[in-house]
Amino acid sequence: MASTGTAPSTSKNDPRDESLAVSFRLPRSWAMQSDAYSSLSMLFSGLAMISRNPIFVWPAMFTGISSYINQQPLRVKDGGMGLMAVISAFAALITVNIPRMVIIPAVPPTTQS
Repeated sequence: MASTGTAPSTSKNDPRDESLAVSFRLPRSWAMQSDAYSSLSMLFSGLAMISRNPIFVWPAMFTGISSYINQQPLRVKDGGMGLMAVISAFAALITVNIPRMVIIPAVPPTTQS
């Protein structure tokens, strides 16, 4: 009885041919870049929320938007922050400015006799 295995392919266009395999490589510009702008945005956002200083919010917004615009597609899959830096900067903006928007009820002045 003959073997039931498949015969080796003789076609040069066979995609399963190991001699046609090419290793996957990222572009050279992606190899050494890190996600520093997103990390910096998260740092500024946290600093603004802790200190309630609005000066730190605007650099957080700028670097968060800049990192979102300049992100590379595969960087997000490898653990990049994506939209998270922009969301945290927006949360810092709200956290810093909420005390200014809250209306405090007026307390009538007390008279001392």
